[in-house]
Amino acid sequence: MKRILVIGCPGAGKTYFSKRLSAILDLPVIHMDNLYWHKDKTCVSTEELKEKLLPYLQKDEWIIDGNYHKTLEMRLPYATDVFVLDISRKECIEGILERINQPRDDIPWVESEEDATELIAWTAGYGFRTKDEEMALLEKNKNHLTVHIIKSRQEMNNYLSKLDK
Repeated sequence: MKRILVIGCPGAGKTYFSKRLSAILDLPVIHMDNLYWHKDKTCVSTEELKEKLLPYLQKDEWIIDGNYHKTLEMRLPYATDVFVLDISRKECIEGILERINQPRDDIPWVESEEDATELIAWTAGYGFRTKDEEMALLEKNKNHLTVHIIKSRQEMNNYLSKLDK
């Protein structure tokens, strides 16, 4: 594993998983949220995001944390592994609520209750919006990818523990 994508619903634990994986494998983490968002909660265009992302993709080793569906097709040809965090909506909501008012280095502001409310509402339709297309893209790239589907936080922690031995 040298070039890893970690994707999933907000609150699934992508950043937690990416950071733990980074510590175990000694790979740098690139947070898509930091490429996409400004501190004032405005964002870059899809084209600008792709331009900012390309230099990272061209490196030999990385973990990219974040879904950003509009860039997935661009990222997949560079990846060796994809971790799909297919965590229950309940666990994702718990993850979102746990990070309210917590300083983080993966997003350029501290999430408020208002941010959490918006993210929770967005998670309601997450799978319906993109899941089929994402699975089709993974299938299209299966010749060079190893896809890991993780269904719970317990499964995530078990995987990381085994890898860390």
